[in-house]
Amino acid sequence: MKTQSYCKLQLERLDDRITPSNVAAPANFGNLVSALNNITAQIDHVNALNNIDINHVRVVNVNDVLNGNNVQALNNALNRNNVNVLTDNLNNSLNNFSILDQALNNNQTSISDVVAVNVLSGGDIILFHQ
Repeated sequence: MKTQSYCKLQLERLDDRITPSNVAAPANFGNLVSALNNITAQIDHVNALNNIDINHVRVVNVNDVLNGNNVQALNNALNRNNVNVLTDNLNNSLNNFSILDQALNNNQTSISDVVAVNVLSGGDIILFHQ
């Protein structure tokens, strides 16, 4: 007589140990320089967004993305671009998007400290401050 054995499949529940695939990559030096060189376009991107979710807004200190990158390139980009235009326009955007203001407040950052904004292709927003 032949014995049959059965195997019981067991499924594991996915939990918070698994990182969702829609988590945005960390901000980098390229994001910062690109944002500085395209201030007007980035402001237009911010203003075109609808239903901004605070989970898609990152506030990043410029020093955190430098990490040995060329500080002179950053200074050149800051000097070449009118950061005051950014601040004025971003202030107007904040009037329309309280989520951006909340993200800055959650990071103890003032609008006057923001030097660049970058809207990524997925709609995430990076606010760079100094």
